Amino acid sequence: MKGHVRKRGNKWCFVVTIGKDRITGERIQKWFSGFDKERDAERAMIEKIKEINDGTYIEETDETVEQFMTRWLENKKNQVRPGTFKAYSWLIKTHLIPHLGKLEIFELKPRHLSDLYNKKLLSKISANSIKKLHSLIKDALEEGVGYGDIPRNIAQAVTPPRVKKVKFEVWNENQLKIFLDFARKDRFYVAFELAASTGMRIGEILGLRWKDIDLEGSKLSVRQAYTKADSGYEFHEPKTASGERSVALFPSTVTMLRDHYVEQEMEKESNKDFYNDHGLVIQTHIGTPLSPRNLSRSYYKILDKIDEDENIQNFPRIRFHDLRHTHATLLLKRGIHAKIVQERLGHSSITITLDTYSHVLPGLQEAALKGLGKDIFDDDSTL
Repeated sequence: MKGHVRKRGNKWCFVVTIGKDRITGERIQKWFSGFDKERDAERAMIEKIKEINDGTYIEETDETVEQFMTRWLENKKNQVRPGTFKAYSWLIKTHLIPHLGKLEIFELKPRHLSDLYNKKLLSKISANSIKKLHSLIKDALEEGVGYGDIPRNIAQAVTPPRVKKVKFEVWNENQLKIFLDFARKDRFYVAFELAASTGMRIGEILGLRWKDIDLEGSKLSVRQAYTKADSGYEFHEPKTASGERSVALFPSTVTMLRDHYVEQEMEKESNKDFYNDHGLVIQTHIGTPLSPRNLSRSYYKILDKIDEDENIQNFPRIRFHDLRHTHATLLLKRGIHAKIVQERLGHSSITITLDTYSHVLPGLQEAALKGLGKDIFDDDSTL
């Protein structure tokens, strides 16, 4: 393929032959303009000719970023959960399209994304939200490359703002015991103990069915979760393969579940005229699923009771999700291997577990060295 450079007004441009008409056999030429210097146009022409010869040249269109991302979103709609799709749509329609939507997709450059993240969005939304938006843009562009719609994924050249590690608070063993004692008479006590003894997420607990529990084998299987959707709530499978997992149970938890099953059967019999049994471990008095919001409401009422107790001072007011972190932290402090903790929590990799609970690990390292020094080297010194 050949081409040549020429000057038009104050700008330089070039023309290349991109192929031949299938019917007439005449050459099809394409002009590219807007270069400030002749050498810039020459370099671009050489690169374009290389793309044509390699078969990687893609005809530019006037499709905008808004049109491109909207089309990608529509394709995603049936591939992800309603709640996930809603989050995707919000990020793209609220924080990408208003700023870069009118730009043609072929004009989108790494600098556009970098400026968007650091100069416009960082003061409005969290770095974590920007990271998620960047991931969506990168995935959409990568799909566009795969389909031959665009030549390259410019998002790969952009690094979003660094995400600060989320700080969370956990209870120690004594504080956890205090909470469980106060929660003992609550209708949903079973949910609280499951959160503390298994590290399950709130949606996983509310999606747990009796058929997912093996009381004889002292274990349960996480196979679904009950979470918010476009219209109310819905059951769905775990997001990742690691999210679907088997979790060993403490003997006391097995006993609690046996007792709870008997109580639930009695309630079912008492309310049989209007009971709509869903087979869930945690459900309302008429057998329907319990929403995460209502369980959280019960949880915070228990914390309110603890706060009102004059004998308990400065009790940490942690989130329901922090029961999961409490479970993991207590296991690690007891010397349980991080791999086991990873499997119980359903993390996709041990890296996530180690990164999330890195604040616990330094103390464990010191404790391990103290024990090793005493057992092997007869060293009673402290680190």
